[in-house]
Amino acid sequence: MKRNIGNAFVIAQKEFADNLWSMRFLALLSIVTLIIFSISYREGTDGRKLLEGLNNVAWIIALFLPLLGITLGFDVIIKERKSASLNVLLTHPVFRDNIITGKILGAMATLALVVGIAVIVSFGTILAVTGAQVSLLELERVLIFAILTFLYISVFLGIGVFLSIVSKSASNSLIYGIAVWLNLVIVYSLIIFMIASMLTGQFSLDSSIFYKPRLELNNNFQKLTPVYHYVETVSGEPSVGMWGGVKIYTDKLSRGIFDTGSSMDKWIEEYWSNLLVLIALPIFLFIASFIAFLRKDITM
Repeated sequence: MKRNIGNAFVIAQKEFADNLWSMRFLALLSIVTLIIFSISYREGTDGRKLLEGLNNVAWIIALFLPLLGITLGFDVIIKERKSASLNVLLTHPVFRDNIITGKILGAMATLALVVGIAVIVSFGTILAVTGAQVSLLELERVLIFAILTFLYISVFLGIGVFLSIVSKSASNSLIYGIAVWLNLVIVYSLIIFMIASMLTGQFSLDSSIFYKPRLELNNNFQKLTPVYHYVETVSGEPSVGMWGGVKIYTDKLSRGIFDTGSSMDKWIEEYWSNLLVLIALPIFLFIASFIAFLRKDITM
């Protein structure tokens, strides 16, 4: 048992190191970091308070970081199959469960680094521009924001890992992953909004008009996407208006994790169901990947 755990951690360390030296990963990380820095700088120069600025940066994170999660996972297994290194590895006292566990742990460690960089860049940029002082309460909320972001991007990492196992090639896995990202994060919300408009007979494209039946129906369908649960826990107002103009109806009293006027107990009471989804989804996807890998014929 101890040897199995040790093998998994060795594989995780190798996966983490491979990601850090990957030019593809570094290039994408640099682009995302530059985008987050630019938005954070704008928020700071506009005179936003720290948590208000981070709340707006969260929209960019919700949009772009899932793509980085997909990138971390889309070839995590298939690259080893194509190089036949899995067959070689299995000739040693290393079992399949060690391999998939190590791969997932290594990818998650890389993801934790990515989320840490994103939060530190946005947090530090707004602080540097505004020169504001930070309270312990604000630091607590920023830390929880980082954890929520990690859980949210882990969903897309899990999708990427699963696709890497079931796909026949890395290119197919990447295409499927990008398609999932586009549909879940961008396209789905617009389609559901139009369906809700047709079902309620409220066809106005101006989402600022408060048609409660349409918004409530739209809200119920939007709950099927992880971006809904992430944005609602962060901002308390899960509007995807930045890229679709779609407003979502919510009856929450607090305004997410950045609402310092609301206690943590109140936040948990209102958003526990969202938290449950953000925790359960990546666990489910990693378990599905684990089972799929154990049943997969890895011979080439």
